[in-house]
Amino acid sequence: MIRLIFLIFVCIEIAISQIAPNNCVLIDTVKAGTEDIDISEPVEIDTLNKRTTAGKIALVIASAIGVPMATGLTFLSLFPPHYALIKTDDYQHGFGFEIALGFGDSTRFRFSNYRIILGYTYFDGLKNRVFLALSRDFVVKRFGRAKIFGFGFSTGIFGWTNFNGFNTSGFEFSIWAGNAMNVPYIFLFPQHHLFVKIRAGTNFKAKTIKEISFGVSSSFTLKK
Repeated sequence: MIRLIFLIFVCIEIAISQIAPNNCVLIDTVKAGTEDIDISEPVEIDTLNKRTTAGKIALVIASAIGVPMATGLTFLSLFPPHYALIKTDDYQHGFGFEIALGFGDSTRFRFSNYRIILGYTYFDGLKNRVFLALSRDFVVKRFGRAKIFGFGFSTGIFGWTNFNGFNTSGFEFSIWAGNAMNVPYIFLFPQHHLFVKIRAGTNFKAKTIKEISFGVSSSFTLKK
């Protein structure tokens, strides 16, 4: 037992004798390296890298293409276009958009039950037209994963003006297919209706006005 203990101490002493010189050399090296450093002088760091690499070029190209494209797609998703054909004394056609504030149930992927719709259309003869409508929406069927798509119909009342004596109010009816609110994709947010709509009304001169339009509308649908 004593011989075993003595042998262990001998091995420890040999190990220490091998490590100690290396530590001394390392300490001496560090000291020698720090003797030439003057910490009172500022250290200049060259942060300007003038080299043009393929990665930098790719980043610039991706930004130049991606940012305008993402901005355009977002704008198109919020203000999707529609086409309208209106009959007064003659036929006039125009293009515009409509966006709505909707009210639905409390589910995550919800369709609107009611919508307050604000829209704008530009016609050749009537020029600028702004309209406001109140719509009651009926979902006939939902389908797809998590039931995020559906189709149905809507009825409502509307009023419009071109701020130049052409003021009309009446009723509207539409059939549509679309997506629910809160679908996390750029073309599926917010809620959208791909619609075909018919309007019939009278102006303040008791003249009948008829319109048919088709396109896409967007709606920010709130829950109950």
